[in-house]
Amino acid sequence: MKSTDQETIKSLGSPSTEDWWNSEAGHELLILEDQTVRAAFDARTGAWIDFQYKPSAWKIQQRFELGQSFRAYAAWKDRLFNPISGLSCQLRRATIDPAAQKIRFEWEQLRVSGGIELAVSLVTQIHLEQGQLIFSGSLKNSSDATITTLSWPVLGDLVPPVGTESLCRENLDYGTMKRTPLWPQMGNERGYYGTNYPMQIEGKGSLWPGIPGSYHFPQRFVLLSSSTQGIYVGIHDTSARQMVCFQSELRPGYLNSFYAIGPELTNIGETPVHLTFESVHYPMAAPGETVELPNIVIESYFGDWHRGVDIYRRWRATWYHQAPSPEWVHEVHSWQQIQIGSTEDDLRTRFSDLPERARQLADHGVKTLQLVGWNQGGQDRGNPSHDPDTRLGTWEDLKAAISEIEALGVRVVLFNKFVWADVTRTDYSSLLDSAAVDPYGMPYYHPGYEYQTPVQWMSINNRRFMVACLHDPRWVGLCQQEFEKSLSLGASGILYDEAFHHYAATHCFSISHGHRIPATMASGDLALGQIFQGLLQQRNRSNFLLSAEAPFDLQHQHYALSYFRIFAGHIPAERYADPFYPIMIAVTGFDDREMINRALLYRYIISYEPYNFKGNLDDFPLTIDYGNKVDALRCRYSDYLWRGEFCDSVGAKVDIGPDVPISYGVFLHSQRHLRAVVLVNDDQSAAHEVSVELPNAGSLSCASPEFPELQPCGPIVSIPARSALVLFER
Repeated sequence: MKSTDQETIKSLGSPSTEDWWNSEAGHELLILEDQTVRAAFDARTGAWIDFQYKPSAWKIQQRFELGQSFRAYAAWKDRLFNPISGLSCQLRRATIDPAAQKIRFEWEQLRVSGGIELAVSLVTQIHLEQGQLIFSGSLKNSSDATITTLSWPVLGDLVPPVGTESLCRENLDYGTMKRTPLWPQMGNERGYYGTNYPMQIEGKGSLWPGIPGSYHFPQRFVLLSSSTQGIYVGIHDTSARQMVCFQSELRPGYLNSFYAIGPELTNIGETPVHLTFESVHYPMAAPGETVELPNIVIESYFGDWHRGVDIYRRWRATWYHQAPSPEWVHEVHSWQQIQIGSTEDDLRTRFSDLPERARQLADHGVKTLQLVGWNQGGQDRGNPSHDPDTRLGTWEDLKAAISEIEALGVRVVLFNKFVWADVTRTDYSSLLDSAAVDPYGMPYYHPGYEYQTPVQWMSINNRRFMVACLHDPRWVGLCQQEFEKSLSLGASGILYDEAFHHYAATHCFSISHGHRIPATMASGDLALGQIFQGLLQQRNRSNFLLSAEAPFDLQHQHYALSYFRIFAGHIPAERYADPFYPIMIAVTGFDDREMINRALLYRYIISYEPYNFKGNLDDFPLTIDYGNKVDALRCRYSDYLWRGEFCDSVGAKVDIGPDVPISYGVFLHSQRHLRAVVLVNDDQSAAHEVSVELPNAGSLSCASPEFPELQPCGPIVSIPARSALVLFER
């Protein structure tokens, strides 16, 4: 039935009338249960009406009548808002296997709000395996509508543990764990005008200062955390061919909108108050298409975020393969990033003068130079061109400079970019066919960046970017040609900037690129990484480094080093997820001991960047001196601090006084069952004493960047102001 039929038009009225109540739920139950979890589903509707974590007696899904089966949206060209509630769809069959470990639900038709019956069959399954609930499914669309999204599974009444004062959402975003209050204070991440309720969708936009917002960071998991326990929800799919986001709503809304505070999760009058959580699949299933849903895994845990990430780590170990990389990238070393040209024609160094600047790296023991702005037009101009800027010299000049720098013992890594086309290029029209386009056929655009002049800082003359589709064969061929230029220049590697996002574009709907309509941008990212690695194999360049800015986890198999920036409040979940993957952070302060101490604490490589990567190492002697001391300490005790396993705060208990700015992390010796505890003091003027408890500890010694010789000590130690101390178990 077409959406234009008059009978399909129905006045929805207030959102309070939405189908979120199943008063007859629970008459017949299908139950999956083991020693840790109980999950009950309504046999009539397929709604998930009971969810309990037995070890702590946490009743996660509380009220049967608020349980949900699935939610979906259908769309026609002329009518886009067509919500589907699983509660209003006739369930054809519900079965449970004899071992009571698997449940299967089958729907033959989906009913759109307004009464339209769509010829869409949906089969979903829940499998209980060692405390994990695994949700899978498939959708066959025989209707004339597109099924844009399908939420499965859905918790209609997410309730924090008894005695818990708050619940938060934790997910990865640009190299850190982002922690977002979920209840009782709930930020509305998608504004007010386009929503009925306060809501959150992880993965779109960063909350960190200095990082461009409105991008989508592909997620593999999210944690719903209280102070003592939580729920892991993971997308266990390595293809990235289908996007899944995690969404929460506070219904009916705030009790106190001034402070964004929600009511108690009971009732306001007769209206039930409930917090929802759903895994939103974006199948974009066209008429005649069948789509398999990626597995969603849900598991509860005791403890903080480490225990949740441990679940992810176990799954990651089943598919992750370390990217090919040169040996030097796995040693203790540091980088400097230098920009020699910007989009506003801020030209700083001719190619022939680069070796002289690079001598400072050799003098200070810095092993790698990341060269930015060497391409025609400077940084973030002319994309995707990787031709040397003729105003700075010739191709031969740059190649000779790289060779001379490498002869100094300093490796050159060239800044590359493959996701954008600069719309101010004279030949931009020839690139337009490779644009990632939206459902209306319009290219996606990035607003561009601001460089060096007041006109740019006010976004008046920014060079905006077309978002390219990495599935388009023409664009992929162009990327290969541009990548080959960095190989031909004799550099030791590239750093692929902005490899982790395509601004707000998540899909491409082009009919001319040869991909499924739509294709996810993330799956194109993975394909390009495989192509680059294949080119290196063909040319026998195993010593060439492929690195990238904040690649998402699946990209780690192609890019052997991740570079990003961290800020106060950084949570090193990505480092904890992989204790040995090379990660590098920017150090920009002129006495940047606190940032360098984080490099020590979290096993990060240092990238020196005075004047926001425009200056020389000699410009900040205090920073480079302390950084060298930290790296010398890591070299000296590398079996603990570099080759040892990073455990964050797991494995030691440190007694820290209230409001004392001490952070700590634990490392396990690479060969022996010995521990080291790194203690960092951010106090600007005072030393602080702490007590370190290591179960069954052997003899203890300590050392610091300023005093690297081991000194015997006890479990009570003093950490100097703005410094670090390492306690070693011997």
